[in-house]
Amino acid sequence: MQALFVLLLLSFLSNLKGIPLIELPAYVKSGVACFLNVGGNLNDCPGAPFLPQLFTTMNMAFNIFVLNLVKMSTTLVASLTATLAVPLSIYVLSLPLPYMPGGTSLSTSFLVGAVVLVLGLLLYNLPQNSADQVKTE
Repeated sequence: MQALFVLLLLSFLSNLKGIPLIELPAYVKSGVACFLNVGGNLNDCPGAPFLPQLFTTMNMAFNIFVLNLVKMSTTLVASLTATLAVPLSIYVLSLPLPYMPGGTSLSTSFLVGAVVLVLGLLLYNLPQNSADQVKTE
């Protein structure tokens, strides 16, 4: 379904990036050549095809992990895990990594928000005494 909407909005999306619709096939051909590491100027394609395949593999592994987590526990735990993955991913991608030199600094509001999110997740998962246990003691 997502691919259908992308195809329907392709002319609009390409114009947003400043690519005329008539030049779009050349961009797609160049992208496929870069991904497959064949033909053209491969100096503009560092890390191909290793990085796109690594991204796809890690994305599939994460999704399989979350599905297994849903199977073994509740959807709430899986949702909390996926929620925690967002600030962790942003933090990791802000570090100086190969093919992404220099890194970036994170804003104070992001750091405060990430700390609040992680503390909320920790507080939610702390073991609590139930009301029945308190009454019997």
